[in-house]
Amino acid sequence: MNANEHKINAGRARSMDLITTAVFELLETRSYAHISVTDICAKAGVARKTFYRNFDSKTSVVERLVDQVFYEFMQKYDFKTSGARKIYQYWYDYILCTREFALIFFDPDLYVFITEKIREFVEIELAETLHNSASFDPMLGDYYLKFAAAGIASIMREWMKNDCQTPAKTMAALTARLLSGIVML
Repeated sequence: MNANEHKINAGRARSMDLITTAVFELLETRSYAHISVTDICAKAGVARKTFYRNFDSKTSVVERLVDQVFYEFMQKYDFKTSGARKIYQYWYDYILCTREFALIFFDPDLYVFITEKIREFVEIELAETLHNSASFDPMLGDYYLKFAAAGIASIMREWMKNDCQTPAKTMAALTARLLSGIVML
């Protein structure tokens, strides 16, 4: 990569970061439905064409934000040597460190989105545990994943609603217990 390409890529990454940060900051005071691309551009200090050069829609910005959080989380913990219960505890511990991310769980327009992202995470990180479960039926695999993701999202949302008062270790045990009907842990 020559110096000019590096400068362009660095500029694009900076614009994407500004836009992503702007969306997150706007979510602190408004619902997702009441945030427009114009609002995002104004908050980020970028032109509308810069927004559309980097993102297809405001949803793609939120997707980037959520993907970044899951990527950071997955980089921080070793899932290959951890069981499902330990992974749940890692997640609750991680939420305690990144509580601002909880805003996404409370916006009705984004709750379905975050549940789908959790389903993707469950599919990637817990697939082996799920598929090796005595109760797993491959014909119904997508239902297992959707049920697990909705359950995890719901439990986490309720926990955050209660200001994370219950210890993360207790929440991990509860999550494992509630999901044990579909995944034999």
